[in-house]
Amino acid sequence: MARIFRFDASGCNGCDIEVLEATTLVSLAALGIEIAERPEDANLLVVTGGSNVKSRRELESAHRALQAPKTVVAVGSCAATMGIFKGGYAMAGPIDAIVPVDLYITGCPPRPQVIIGALADALHLNVEGMDELLRTPQGFRGNPHVDQAKCVGCGACAHVCPADAIEIVGDGAGRRVRFMHKDCIFCGSCQDVCPSEAVELRAGRKEWFPTKDASLSEAQLPARRCLHCGAPYLADAQVAWALRRLDEKLALGADRGAVERSLGICMECRRKDIGEVREAKRILASLARRPSAG
Repeated sequence: MARIFRFDASGCNGCDIEVLEATTLVSLAALGIEIAERPEDANLLVVTGGSNVKSRRELESAHRALQAPKTVVAVGSCAATMGIFKGGYAMAGPIDAIVPVDLYITGCPPRPQVIIGALADALHLNVEGMDELLRTPQGFRGNPHVDQAKCVGCGACAHVCPADAIEIVGDGAGRRVRFMHKDCIFCGSCQDVCPSEAVELRAGRKEWFPTKDASLSEAQLPARRCLHCGAPYLADAQVAWALRRLDEKLALGADRGAVERSLGICMECRRKDIGEVREAKRILASLARRPSAG
């Protein structure tokens, strides 16, 4: 029998509402779950929110009081990363900085169906016959899925992400567009801004993980190397996409070779060579005079 003690470490209470809503979806007793009034009567600690300086000692005390074997579940983005409260002067978390965490449930907030499914998975509970109750609700917009074949590595998604859940990592081999689902709030900004329609919010991705790093997904893109210095400077797919879009809009024709060469030079080399700056200006002036093909 799993005995749960719920602990609000500080947050907006959105995750708390979903935890309470989860208790109305199914019979907890039928799942083999009891709600404990005190941590010393529980063996599972469900934590919402990122810990602050006031709740830290209470969280440590609650964890010490848990019965063995102790299990801690961090519910929502704030519990995993402090979410929108990250950097706040009063914050002491995330939760795993205070107590060890066994399971992370992603979302801002996570759906009640996900909370029940995660607990059932972690505790090996029998949810047979509950598929209809735990299914993804109709109209749920989902979380980000990235089509690597369409991604150009432009970084627009990372630029607009309000949760800093996306980062662009460059190395000698290329560019990696990393989606850190532990931070994601499912706002859809990445989908809206993606110029190549590579990002789509849809249901189906698992939303709970034993470690935060396990929630990571990424697109890996080969790099284009500068024609002058040979250093990688952009994703090859981004350069090809830009050239294709220019060709579609302006029908480059005889200027195509000059445009492609200009796109093949990194910013550092362009700054060092005044001749390249002048050539780039000449190309831009030529393109500006060209009527749109669209």
